[in-house]
Amino acid sequence: MSAVRPPQLNRDPADATSAKLTMGFGQLMAAGAKARAFPTVYPGGVGAVVREAVIPLWSQVIPGAAADVLADCAHTIISRGGHEDILDGWGNCPVAAEMLASTATWEAGGPVRNGVRLTSPHALATALTADRAREADVLHGTWVLLALAHQRDPEADDDLGAYPDTDWDDACGECGGELRGQGTYGCSCWNPTACGECGDPFGHCGCHEF
Repeated sequence: MSAVRPPQLNRDPADATSAKLTMGFGQLMAAGAKARAFPTVYPGGVGAVVREAVIPLWSQVIPGAAADVLADCAHTIISRGGHEDILDGWGNCPVAAEMLASTATWEAGGPVRNGVRLTSPHALATALTADRAREADVLHGTWVLLALAHQRDPEADDDLGAYPDTDWDDACGECGGELRGQGTYGCSCWNPTACGECGDPFGHCGCHEF
């Protein structure tokens, strides 16, 4: 019996557009934002929720959007500090580990180390998402990094309460519009699929069904 093939990124050249790039990034980050509903992040809880939100989107997302998400999430995690053991308990996740190690090295010393120019985290992410043989690893690494990058900080004033019933990110920093507790990715400035009426990040709310 053959193994189940993981969902594949959208590699149709006709879809390699800036609109698809922005949309895919926004959709994946909105999926990651579901992590904010949980006071702690662990694979069987928030990990499963984020994974189940990401998988149906995966075949619509172009590689460039997935690369942007990998790079952005790794940067967020590294910038917080305390990332050395963050993957403990998450099983074998080589893409997440590679992205975190690359980002930590890059941000600690810049693009050149001992006279050698390093590969930037975004260049690494681009190479990973271009490798069809690593599709399953990239999918796994993406939802793991999304979950870890979006985890709530119980010490932060803007993380009180459970997503989406909080005042977290109450107004969009770009347009000033109300986010209605949906977070940054509830605004069409960042996520073109978001509903302009209620802020649903996926636009599945039915506000415009007549």
